[in-house]
Amino acid sequence: MRGSITKHRMKSGQISWGYYARLGKDLTGKWRQVSKKGFTTKRQCEDALRQVIAEYENATSHNDPRTFGEIFDFWIKEHCERNCEASTTEGYVAKGSYAKRLFGDVPLAKLKPLQIESSLNTLKDSGGKKTTTSPQGRPLSPKTVREVAAVINATFNAAIRWGIIETNPMLRVTLPRLHRKEPMVLEKSDLERVIAAVEGHEWLHSFLLLDIATGCRRGELLALTWSDIDFENTTLTISKSLSQTKFKGVFLKLPKGRKARQFSLSPSAIEALRTHRTRQAELALLIGDLYQSEPSLVFANTDGTYLKPDSVTAKVSLTLRKLGFPRGFSLHSLRHSHGSHLLSLGVPLTAVSKRLGHANTHITASVYAHALEKDESKSAEAWELAMGNLGRKAKC
Repeated sequence: MRGSITKHRMKSGQISWGYYARLGKDLTGKWRQVSKKGFTTKRQCEDALRQVIAEYENATSHNDPRTFGEIFDFWIKEHCERNCEASTTEGYVAKGSYAKRLFGDVPLAKLKPLQIESSLNTLKDSGGKKTTTSPQGRPLSPKTVREVAAVINATFNAAIRWGIIETNPMLRVTLPRLHRKEPMVLEKSDLERVIAAVEGHEWLHSFLLLDIATGCRRGELLALTWSDIDFENTTLTISKSLSQTKFKGVFLKLPKGRKARQFSLSPSAIEALRTHRTRQAELALLIGDLYQSEPSLVFANTDGTYLKPDSVTAKVSLTLRKLGFPRGFSLHSLRHSHGSHLLSLGVPLTAVSKRLGHANTHITASVYAHALEKDESKSAEAWELAMGNLGRKAKC
């Protein structure tokens, strides 16, 4: 809150003092303002202002009846739905539901670090779905618990901006330790098995070939139109992404990072795309007027419409399970495989980062640290081969 002292000269010539204070914003965004004049001394005015501020802080800290659930819902409506992607907002709602289940009816101002930390530990131990083997609920991963904590933290920060509370109790909460997992990567022989398993499929074969050859994200590939591919210069442009949410369905958006990128395609990828385009054109002729030609999608249903991202993921996961790959391997594993193999082949980190569409090389280095570590020994070998005789005395 803010407060200030003002000095006034009355008609009689006497000096009068007054104060003005802003006591935070309400949930509509309007400032709560108070003011009073007529103090005969500056000291009296300052004492009165301090008392007003102290009373407000005490009421805010202890007596505000609005619950965590109410403030969270308001944050979703007034901030997330206005400023975030639909898929991001949907994720926040899903993570926030865990917190609302545990302390959604508790007044926000009364939530303390101990209660929050205890609740997060409960999620870690038994916050998942109930099963016959886990009747209390399956454990949640540290990553999921930290994502829930991030949503709780954002809710408290929003409440501070709105003048509902003064401090964020999450600053004193210890979160579960996050253990870094190496991304699931398929070797060349594994990739060959995957491609062979979908041979002859109307679109999946070409889709997986391009995915492996580019490392593009699922939505980026499903949003591709034929105009995005320059066959003459063998380049691919990523300028949009197909997304899917529970409430909004399937829709186009900007790619992650909100920036378009262009990179080269390998000859084998170009050849596969040419073959796929020919087959797709033949199918369109068979279907006739029922085929949707605009937008001219590279990967589409038999009638030319968008494929559902979730259905594509499920289809690839089923293929991997049938081939004997354990759970954890997914469509995204092909993207990880592309990045890992490029780094292992000595492609510069900056080039790999650009190709994958990462915001910066730090993200690439963090995700693919395993590949960089494995190649570290090659650096010593290369140095020894080139410069290993430095400092050695020549034999006569």
